[in-house]
Amino acid sequence: MKKSLLFTSLALITFIASAQNLTIYRSSLSVDETVTKIEGIIKSHDLKFFETVNHDAIAKERGKEIPPTRSILFEDPDLTTQLISCQPTTALDLPLEILVWEEYGDVYIGFMDPKFMTKRFMVSGCDETITSMTRLMVRVANEAIRR
Repeated sequence: MKKSLLFTSLALITFIASAQNLTIYRSSLSVDETVTKIEGIIKSHDLKFFETVNHDAIAKERGKEIPPTRSILFEDPDLTTQLISCQPTTALDLPLEILVWEEYGDVYIGFMDPKFMTKRFMVSGCDETITSMTRLMVRVANEAIRR
């Protein structure tokens, strides 16, 4: 019984620690306005914008309804090149992605902290690049929530 409780507790702690890799901000704008603002920020900072995936439109095409949900894909080509040079498998988590979604009437901006890639892909010698990527994600999100 005690081993089962210990295992369950450890599993819960591991789950909570893993979940902390998600950074979330609340936006005072609608999903569409927030996405437009983030796309503008990305383009104004000379970052590479790839696309915005409109998940709710895709669901609607299949007869399903989900709240407004968008994934914005982009990168800083210099940082991406540096990171892939350190560890090619990090390309599996690239380009960077910011999620904008509506939940219970509130709009959120979220992203996985690039620092997570250090453990996930056993990256070494690229701490400065990873830190710069994290700062980039935070900067884009913070600019998006400012009026």
